[in-house]
Amino acid sequence: MHLLAQTPFFGDPNFAKSPSSPLSNHAALQLVKNWMKQDLPCIAGRREFLKNRYMIEIATQEKVPEIFARYCNRLENRRAVACLFIFNNWEYMSDRRSVSDVFYFLADQMQHISDVSVETLAQGGALTKKVSLRCPVTEVTTIYDDFECIAFCPQSNNPDDPLYDPLLAMPFPAVNMSSDMYAFSNFVADMIEQRYRVTVTELSKDKTETEKALFNCVAQWHRIASKTIENYESLTDTSLCPVHINAENNQWIAGHKDPAFAEQIKEVHTHELPVLYGARIVRQWLDFFYKDRAFSAAGLARDGTILA
Repeated sequence: MHLLAQTPFFGDPNFAKSPSSPLSNHAALQLVKNWMKQDLPCIAGRREFLKNRYMIEIATQEKVPEIFARYCNRLENRRAVACLFIFNNWEYMSDRRSVSDVFYFLADQMQHISDVSVETLAQGGALTKKVSLRCPVTEVTTIYDDFECIAFCPQSNNPDDPLYDPLLAMPFPAVNMSSDMYAFSNFVADMIEQRYRVTVTELSKDKTETEKALFNCVAQWHRIASKTIENYESLTDTSLCPVHINAENNQWIAGHKDPAFAEQIKEVHTHELPVLYGARIVRQWLDFFYKDRAFSAAGLARDGTILA
């Protein structure tokens, strides 16, 4: 699940409606921060916000590259996990605009850091960035290839819109960028340090203890992800937009794919939960520590699958 996003991090129909008149950038930013602190249904997203590792910026098309560069710098210094680009554009907050309208607008705003066209982004393409970072668990530098951008807008809370999907709703047009792999890695590093007062590499001298500790982190991350999905399910008209966890408790169902910047057609997809992808990542870490295998974060993220 994306921090934020299709880990779904945004979308609360009970959140105060979008402002009834234009706001200054300062007021818009404060409104979003208050929402993140008080009303965000995503547990992992609120956790990162409260740790001051959620970078939230008022953006324009011209400012997007500079914001992305600063985000990368904060990632390198482990001072950020996710980034939220807020577009304080009053004309795209009205109920006269559809989700589709706003998705095209946001695709256009992000074009300077995209390798694909605006049309492709708005039609289900991915805006994915590769970032070279030091792994918080192994402490080796690796490429994270799943920093995904996801579009959000107020209109996604409108059940009359054909693209209704409260998981992608918030009071302002916005784009969230985060990496599932990097977010989980940071979570694990935090949990190990909190419980054992050492880094994972220091803990790794004892294989049995390390394996137990890492899989305990998977279980905790899984509980956070599951509770987040349950929160969103309770806020959604699931007859219009499916949101639920499967009977095996290892996948979740949503009306969008992951990764996708935005979509013009709603289709039901299934996505892995941490009990699956977290375990896969942990096995790669254990191979690094105890089988002397090189570690690479690239390729460990997985796309959602369309349900027939």
